[in-house]
Amino acid sequence: MSEKKPKQSTQFVIIFTLVLMVTTLLITAGCLAPASKNTSATVPSTCSVDTGVCPVVLPGSVRIDASPQMYSPTMSSTIGIGLTPNVTGFNPADAEFEWNATYGYFSDWSAPDYTISRLSQPVVNHGEKIFWSFTEVPASPLVPVIITVIARDVQSQKVLAGSRMTLGWKGNLTVVVEKIE
Repeated sequence: MSEKKPKQSTQFVIIFTLVLMVTTLLITAGCLAPASKNTSATVPSTCSVDTGVCPVVLPGSVRIDASPQMYSPTMSSTIGIGLTPNVTGFNPADAEFEWNATYGYFSDWSAPDYTISRLSQPVVNHGEKIFWSFTEVPASPLVPVIITVIARDVQSQKVLAGSRMTLGWKGNLTVVVEKIE
């Protein structure tokens, strides 16, 4: 009986060692890796695997085009800084644009008669050029003017994109476009 115990004990060690070695080999070969690592990527249902075509949804963006880059009410060539939304990723004809400014006012100066009309804030239009101006020296010329525009879908009123422009003061009666985001 004493001979059986050492023999069984040796067989157990050999079997245990073999199982341990096979498990180690399977793990290092990747055969026992989690299923998520061994599966292929799924193709969205809107894609066509046969043609390799998937629709790409580009995020919309709007950027404020501003001209001139420096303005003072003493200038005779313009009534202010002309502002136009420059859009990508959506049809501007399907959008309305809401304009706001932390200081100053907006005006319209368009055809057919080119009369200047002061607009109340927020200004909502369909992408037509508007002008920003001011008439009085600000209380603090150190505080920049922030002009924002938000584009919304006309039907759903969902926000499509937005932009912000910073005007800095150069003296009391002149502003300069510093940053457009």
